[in-house]
Amino acid sequence: MKIRNKIAVTFAGIVSFVLLFSFSMIYYLSAHYMEKDFYSLVLDKANLTAWKYFEQDEMSPTVYAKVLSSYAKSLPDAEEIVLDTKDKKLVTDSLGKIVPLELAANLLKGKTIKFSNLNKQSIGIYYPDNQGNFVVIITAVNGIGHQQLQKLFELLLLIFSISILFMFLIGQLYAKNILHPIVNILRNIKKIRVTNLNLRLSESAGNDELAELTRTFNQMLDRLENSFTLQRNFIHNASHELKNPITAILGKAEIALGKQRSADEYTKTLSEIMTEAERLDLLTRNLLSLAQTDFDLSTLANEEIRLDELIWDIKEHFDKTRYTGRIEVHFSIIPEISELVTIAGKPGLIRIAIENIMDNACKFSGQQKVEVNLNATQKNIQLLIADKGIGIPETERKDLFQPFFRASNALAFKGSGIGLSLVHKIITMFGGTIEIASMAGNGTTVIINFEREEQNS
Repeated sequence: MKIRNKIAVTFAGIVSFVLLFSFSMIYYLSAHYMEKDFYSLVLDKANLTAWKYFEQDEMSPTVYAKVLSSYAKSLPDAEEIVLDTKDKKLVTDSLGKIVPLELAANLLKGKTIKFSNLNKQSIGIYYPDNQGNFVVIITAVNGIGHQQLQKLFELLLLIFSISILFMFLIGQLYAKNILHPIVNILRNIKKIRVTNLNLRLSESAGNDELAELTRTFNQMLDRLENSFTLQRNFIHNASHELKNPITAILGKAEIALGKQRSADEYTKTLSEIMTEAERLDLLTRNLLSLAQTDFDLSTLANEEIRLDELIWDIKEHFDKTRYTGRIEVHFSIIPEISELVTIAGKPGLIRIAIENIMDNACKFSGQQKVEVNLNATQKNIQLLIADKGIGIPETERKDLFQPFFRASNALAFKGSGIGLSLVHKIITMFGGTIEIASMAGNGTTVIINFEREEQNS
């Protein structure tokens, strides 16, 4: 069942319940008050009957004539039973055939009773007189009342049926009006394909749920379009970057095998092949690391990472390479509480990010020192890696985190342009932020911040 029909049925169902309850109360109260009024008429008939039979000698002819007139007009079809209570056994036996036993006892004690049998309503009164004590029982059928109740029932049923049909139609129109924006959204969504991800839904003004849904969907399209663009660029650039060293390796191997050469020439060729293989290995590892950050790692538990220990470990690693002695580490404080310099994350990925930054700093700063500063407070951990190298042109800094982007003044250095994109993904994955302050010819400072209160264990 479509939502439009569900809304209409639900709307009609709710209205039906309300109407059914209201009409039931109307019918019940009408029947109750009609019965109460009719019992009053029967009681009047009982009193008039008693006056007719026992009060003639105590009334003037004029008054008695009025009693007879009222008696004749009041419930002319009513049944009358008048019993003398002198013979109690006879009265009791007679009442037992007419009135329930408990009511008969109350009647003989002088109480007025009322009871019903099928459609008949009866009133019994105890009437003491100078001629003796009597019991008067009047039984009548409220024919007019029953007809009125039947007509009321039929009228309410007709109104109920028409109302349900009317409410269902109103519900259909209401649902159509409410769902119209959603229908438009669905119609526009069906037009969006991989080939036209630039299309967007029309956003309406306001802060209702539909406006928020449209904005959220457009934001999702922005992310999808960006992801597809990055994917196309990644495939294009990755294939190009991988092709270069592979082509170089195959070309040099083919030349070396083309004819017999000396040992020095073979050594030189193998050295060149080794250089290209190392470049290919670094590029492959960076591509794999970049791809790894695209997986959902939320199902893997984070580990506690002490940044001070990790930095010292990375420095020791670089001291065993051609960058030995180039990195200087400074801590603004020596944390007595390890939690001050502890973050939650994946140690392998965090290490890759920091190593990439330090490697870039060493590569682009000649033989100058690279300074690493770690600052920690109760709320924030800040890592600064500064070099005095070639810097980055101001107009190009906005593209630094794009995969395979390389600054114009860095093309003379070996690299693939993956490093900073990889670093940015890793840092943001674990709740950190990264900024780069640089100017061409004046060095570069990379600033990484982790808000401690946002860390997830």
